[in-house]
Amino acid sequence: MNSELDEIAIASTVKAGHRALRVQISNPRQDHATQSWRCTYRVLGEPVRRAHGPDRLAAIYAALVEIAHAAVLAASTSAPGDSDHSRASADPRRTAVGDSASAAKAREFGPPLAAKAVHTAEGPVVITLGRPRQDPDRPHTFLCPFRIDDRTEAFGQGIDEVRAVISAVRGVGSILGIPLDWPMPDTADRRREGR
Repeated sequence: MNSELDEIAIASTVKAGHRALRVQISNPRQDHATQSWRCTYRVLGEPVRRAHGPDRLAAIYAALVEIAHAAVLAASTSAPGDSDHSRASADPRRTAVGDSASAAKAREFGPPLAAKAVHTAEGPVVITLGRPRQDPDRPHTFLCPFRIDDRTEAFGQGIDEVRAVISAVRGVGSILGIPLDWPMPDTADRRREGR
């Protein structure tokens, strides 16, 4: 395995039509020469790819958007017979856990995935995204906690970790009234320019 994927931040099975795509996303690394960040990811069976951003969260988000785009393309080319019936058994996190201690733990914020300061009409805020995890009460739902300063804590949710993080990013955008793709570098430029 490529050494850039040794520190996996997100490993997920993404549903693409009747197919299931296994994806791995590494923790972003900073390029010290350019000060930009790169996030290495792989859709299993495909070559390793890299997404870039000016900060850690932008690099992760760029990788998530590219993976979601790849899933849409795979879904449009999949045939009904391409279903991966091993999806549930191949991923041990897919098993439902019904006890209340597990449910409470799933709703704890946990270790952060990334954080970013964002300028809003009311002033700057710090947004922190947690790592996505399976909801023990709903076996086909994943949660991604997010925090806006210390005032708001909520969850994005989706059918896999990738969609849960994208949902959390869009939830932050909705709450703050900023573009839903706010981690992308050109979003900040569009806001400053009033587009």
